[in-house]
Amino acid sequence: MPGFQSFLVLVLGDPALRDELLKMPDLPSLKGRVLELGRERGVEISEDELNTVIRNNRRSWLERWADL
Repeated sequence: MPGFQSFLVLVLGDPALRDELLKMPDLPSLKGRVLELGRERGVEISEDELNTVIRNNRRSWLERWADL
């Protein structure tokens, strides 16, 4: 997932960018903004790649709670 990983590096290094994403009111808004901000910064993230990241993170979160 090179596009998303590149964008993640940008977000982690830019508190203003991180804060902007944290203000998104829902997942569809967040996804749209990630794709838009990525393009603006020369990072191409496909919608499929972003959906895979979200799905994997949800699965990981659920598995942690299931182990309790």
